[in-house]
Amino acid sequence: MNYLTINEHGELSENEKAVPDGEIAQALLRNLRLNNSFTLETSFEKTKFIVEAFDHPLLGHKLVAQGDRVFVETQQQLTFECDLKKFSLDPFDRICGLTTTHAPFRLTEKAQEQLFDACDEFDDESFTLNGIRVDTPDYYFENANLEDSQFWTNIYNEGNPGWDLGEPAPAFKDMLPRLKLPKCRILVLGCGSGHDAALFAEAGHVVTAVDFSAGAIAQAKKLYGHMENITFLRQDIFTLPHDWNGTFDVIIEHTCFCAIDPKRRKEMVKLWRRLLHEEGQLIAVFFAMLKRAGPPYGSSEWEIRELLKDSFQFLFWGRWRKSLPRREGRELFVLGKKKV
Repeated sequence: MNYLTINEHGELSENEKAVPDGEIAQALLRNLRLNNSFTLETSFEKTKFIVEAFDHPLLGHKLVAQGDRVFVETQQQLTFECDLKKFSLDPFDRICGLTTTHAPFRLTEKAQEQLFDACDEFDDESFTLNGIRVDTPDYYFENANLEDSQFWTNIYNEGNPGWDLGEPAPAFKDMLPRLKLPKCRILVLGCGSGHDAALFAEAGHVVTAVDFSAGAIAQAKKLYGHMENITFLRQDIFTLPHDWNGTFDVIIEHTCFCAIDPKRRKEMVKLWRRLLHEEGQLIAVFFAMLKRAGPPYGSSEWEIRELLKDSFQFLFWGRWRKSLPRREGRELFVLGKKKV
């Protein structure tokens, strides 16, 4: 598989070699699209690429209204027509959108300031440019089911949940021998069927695994309840007791961050900090994909970095390129040490 990287400045590279400005870079951006599985892809001539974008891959330098249509001018001096129904305002108050060719973009800070100066009017929910009203709802769609534990249990009762691989995350299986962790106390939040928890327990660690769903905990105990060094607990992770503060060496994140209401992500980062001791570490697999509805909700690498950077020192940060086919191009492995 060929991979194309787009950094936060909109610059393209292949195998860590920059793609020079010009015809090839322009073609790669023109052919960019977010497919139905929320993987970014593009092509040049007969070569196809999975795109690993740190943020939205197109940087909008200007919005222009023509008749009843709106266009965005981006890097490489390209212009795309905007899908007027796909604009949104992300959690960091950045205007984002989708082109009519299904390529995600965001406005730069300067472009956003210029837009507000040029608008007929604007507020927190829309802007009007040359008579064209464009709604800017919250980037992430609400899902009231997320707070209902029975919703999650029903998914387990109906069969194999989509997030359940039937085994530990491949990234954890690959990285665990390399990390050479001393025997430590590990917390797995949103443990599901317990596969990740069991992997670390088998390596000799003392593991506490928590999930909101009674169905998930029942399944985990059925599979791994015989292991003496795992404790499974059914509880809302945001109500974990304060006498747990600073008691864990490592917190494992895999498919929990993407399952909670995105509005609670800052709260989750605070929870990780609260539960880890001063030298504690976060070992995480995130879904780096631009997916607004959930579960699972996506997130860009930029958003993940912004949420974590004040709380964790990054020891390793990289896209995982040994993913299962259904997750290819969308997994990010992060190892972080708690800042004190």
